[in-house]
Amino acid sequence: GDTFKPYPGYTGTLSGVAGTVHLGQDSSAQTLFFDLAMVDPNCDNITNVDGVANACGIHVHEGTSCDSAAGVGGHYWSSDFTADDPWATIRYFVSSSGANTTIGQNVRVMTGASLGDMEGRTVVVHDVKGARIACALLNRGAFTAGKQLMVSSFAKYPGYEGNMVVAGSVRVDLIGTGSEASQVLTFNLTGIDP
Repeated sequence: GDTFKPYPGYTGTLSGVAGTVHLGQDSSAQTLFFDLAMVDPNCDNITNVDGVANACGIHVHEGTSCDSAAGVGGHYWSSDFTADDPWATIRYFVSSSGANTTIGQNVRVMTGASLGDMEGRTVVVHDVKGARIACALLNRGAFTAGKQLMVSSFAKYPGYEGNMVVAGSVRVDLIGTGSEASQVLTFNLTGIDP
């Protein structure tokens, strides 16, 4: 996605949220990956946020601009798929008490929308009180440089005697670090088995 900036009108101390958010698709669910810094350090596993709407949330919103609160809109999902807001329970937790970094891997959100529907929408980060503190746009292909591997050409597999000739590219992006790391594959292939 785009670079995070303070949510329109937000003037608090958490205006420096930075990092990456990536979204994948699995049937009617989106899979969220995020690696953020400068988030609310009170969003830990100790602070009780039960009953606090949007507390420590990281959500895709219906808007397509972070320039005004009206442009951000509310949470985005298909109400034909479910009447209940699937983003209501999606939260981030800091890596340790008092820290201000968070990594989320394979966070599944059943939205009923397609990945294409999500592209260009706003992503909002909330603080422990549920206030909107940061906003960015969810755009295609914005992975962190230096954490990427690319296959740009293919050769026939040794011993393969079929007539398929695969061409295209595969990109492997690393999200997170250490035991929290995941890989995200992005590919554009032709000549594969239909």
